[in-house]
Amino acid sequence: MMIPFILPTLTTIENEILKEKSAVQNFPKVIDFPFSENYKTLVTQIKTTEISSETILYNSVDAVNENKEFNLPEYWCFAGNGQGDRWFLDRDQKVFFYDHDDEGKLKPMHINFEEWLQMAFIIRQLDDCFDQYDHITEPVRQEFYKALNTIHPTLSDMYPFTL
Repeated sequence: MMIPFILPTLTTIENEILKEKSAVQNFPKVIDFPFSENYKTLVTQIKTTEISSETILYNSVDAVNENKEFNLPEYWCFAGNGQGDRWFLDRDQKVFFYDHDDEGKLKPMHINFEEWLQMAFIIRQLDDCFDQYDHITEPVRQEFYKALNTIHPTLSDMYPFTL
């Protein structure tokens, strides 16, 4: 069983996420955060979307509500994983991981939002593999890490979940 992980293009990702468009919901004018255009465009047109087991992308309304929970003006919570962990952007568009078991420390991932989307889709492929075979073999694990490292050379080292 060898699963080739395919790094999707941003266009493919956006088409997939936007296939179930919902009414556009803009961010409230009072929010002063330097979002990337890609991020803003995407999350104002969707319902909150589970991309993979570790990545639930919040729509703009849910993101605003999530951020009321955190008093972190330098960061923006844009996604979670359903188990209390969160994904944040900083003002330089870099992604951080918040592990709810780790005293709320933000771990830098060294990727931006677009690369996070690619990572989310690689995790989705791993989920599909797990759903199909009920376990992850060492060769599949190695291929998964290699795919992550095509996004950023140290992403597999930063990846916050155990396989």
